[in-house]
Amino acid sequence: MPIIKQVVYQIQMPNNETAGTTTKLFQDEKTGKLVEFLSKFDKEFAKVRDAAGNIIYVTLEQLIPYHAEKGRLAKIAAPMTIPEPEEKPPVTAIPAEDIRLNMNAATAEQIQKRLPGVGYTTAKRIVELRMSLTGERFSNLKQLENIPRVNWEQVIKEDLIFIG
Repeated sequence: MPIIKQVVYQIQMPNNETAGTTTKLFQDEKTGKLVEFLSKFDKEFAKVRDAAGNIIYVTLEQLIPYHAEKGRLAKIAAPMTIPEPEEKPPVTAIPAEDIRLNMNAATAEQIQKRLPGVGYTTAKRIVELRMSLTGERFSNLKQLENIPRVNWEQVIKEDLIFIG
């Protein structure tokens, strides 16, 4: 069994707790402390609060049910909580995988393979032009028009490249 490191956070206990509320008391098998079960964390951990108000994360295995009048009870299965519904990912307008070629990050081999009508020599010239610019980056697509023998209007119109 792996050794679990306990992480302790200090919080303020509310002063206006009502006597009618039921607490989920457990005894920490490792330390013997009485703890209040707050929530299940991951699959095998529990978030509990000790008598001093510290929030501690412990394994579910080391929690033993405890009753205020009866004392320690027989060990049962891990406390069950109602899982919160998982938050749905936001809908994005930008596709996750961009199939266009980033001209500021592409190598000569990538340019040759991805752009129609561009050979290795022309691709090397594009990379050399990029390296000669300030910051070694293209700032706009019009700078590519300095490279001859490529129909840049068609490449831009077909949305094959971008400057990232």
